[in-house]
Amino acid sequence: MGASSYETLSRLLAEENSGGAELFTAACALRDAFVRNEHLIGLLPGDAPALLVAGLERAGHAGVVDAWLELGRLRAHGAAPWAPYPDQDLDAAITAYRNADRAGSAAGALGWIRVAYFARSAVHATDAAERLDQLLAADPENADALVLAGYLAHQGYGRPADPAAAVRYQLAAAERGHADAAFELSVLHSTGDGVPADEDESMRWTTRAAELGSARAMANLAGMHATGRGVPHDPAIALDWYARAAEAGHAKAAYTAGVMCLVGDGGLPVDRDQAEGFLVLAEELGFDVDGTLGAMGLTR
Repeated sequence: MGASSYETLSRLLAEENSGGAELFTAACALRDAFVRNEHLIGLLPGDAPALLVAGLERAGHAGVVDAWLELGRLRAHGAAPWAPYPDQDLDAAITAYRNADRAGSAAGALGWIRVAYFARSAVHATDAAERLDQLLAADPENADALVLAGYLAHQGYGRPADPAAAVRYQLAAAERGHADAAFELSVLHSTGDGVPADEDESMRWTTRAAELGSARAMANLAGMHATGRGVPHDPAIALDWYARAAEAGHAKAAYTAGVMCLVGDGGLPVDRDQAEGFLVLAEELGFDVDGTLGAMGLTR
C-alpha cells in the first residue's frame, strides 16, 4: 500500500529541498482526504489540518501562487461543508490571498477583497475599494470585479453608499452572464433599492439567475412554485428547482426537497428513498436534518 497523503506531506516538509510543486500536490492530496471524510474514520491524525496549512504556506513561499489561493479558500471555507478544516481564520485567508495578489494574481486580489467585504473588515475597507478600482481599470469587463463593485457601492464599504451605482455594476455583470449579479438584481428590484420596485422585473431576474446557476435563485424560484407566489402553483416544478439548488450546494433546498418527497407534498408521490438521498445531501452540506425534522414532528 502506498504512503498516505498525510505521510507524504509530512515527509516532504521534513526535507529541506522539497520543491514547491510537489509540496502543493501533496497538500492538495491531503485536502482531498478531508473531502473524502478520512478525518471521520480515524485515518488522519489530529495535526493534519496544521500540516495542510504548513504545506500550502511552504509551497506558496516557494513560488506556487495557486498554493496561496488554495490556502485562502481553505481558511475562509474549509475543505468542504462537511469538513471545515483547517479552522476558519478570515485574517489568515486575507493574508494568503494578498500574497497571491502580490504575486500578480487577479484571483488573489478578488479573493481578499471578497473575504474582507463579507467580513465587513474596517481595517481593509479602504484598501479593498482602492484595489478593486485598480482591477476594474485594468479589466473593465471582469464580471467578478463588477459584482464586488456592486456590493461595495450598495453597502458603502470603503466608499460612500450609492445604491444606483450598485444596480449599474450588477447589471453590467449580469449582462456578462454572472449568476450572482442576476440574483442581486432580483433582490434589488424586489426591494426597490437603487431602482424602482418591480416584482415582474424581480421575477425575470430570479429566473435568469436560476438559469445561470445561482443556487439561491433556484431555491427562491422553487419556493415561488411551491406557494404559487407570482407563478403557477406546481409542486413538481418546485421539487425540480429545489433539487437543482441542492445539487448546486444549497443545504436548505436539499432538506426541503427531502421533506417534499417524504410527505408527498402537494400531491407528489411519497418516495422515501429519494427523500433520504436529499436529506443525506442536506446533512453533508451542514444542515441539521434530524433536529429540524423533529421540530416539524417528522422522522425519516
